[in-house]
Amino acid sequence: MALTKLNSASVIERLPVGSVLQTKQASKSDTQEMSSTSFVDVSDLSVAITPRSTSSKILVTVILYGYAGHYVGKASIMRDSTEIGKADAASSRPITALPFSLPPNTDGSITHASAQILDAPSTASQIIYKVTAAKRADGGESLYINRSESDRNNSSYDPRAVSYITVQEIKG
Repeated sequence: MALTKLNSASVIERLPVGSVLQTKQASKSDTQEMSSTSFVDVSDLSVAITPRSTSSKILVTVILYGYAGHYVGKASIMRDSTEIGKADAASSRPITALPFSLPPNTDGSITHASAQILDAPSTASQIIYKVTAAKRADGGESLYINRSESDRNNSSYDPRAVSYITVQEIKG
């Protein structure tokens, strides 16, 4: 009996639509202060993926921990230079995919923002998905990633966290 060697393209063709073809993840375990009102990259939260087909979808999952200085911090999910997952425009309200919102009486608490977006990039070229963030538009307090505002060295409160971005190619 002769064995036939299947190439990966042949195996992928036989998988049903909706199958996960590849998964990539990046994590950020250190902290970062976002002191700009303009969006800047959150270091380490960037993943490059090359879809196998233009019909593939990309499932993007982000879990971002931090503290938003008095009410609002903003974070977005980018496909190359295009923001994805944002809400419809609503006057001057922030419409990012990852809003941080805390009242000022939270004693500098850490919270999280998360999103899961099924993107249809329609390309078989490399794509970079990343997280960007900014402090509130009026120039108020900074947005802190993976830490509380006060970041006190105490075993009972002010924890540190790890943030993630995960991308999965889904067969279309």
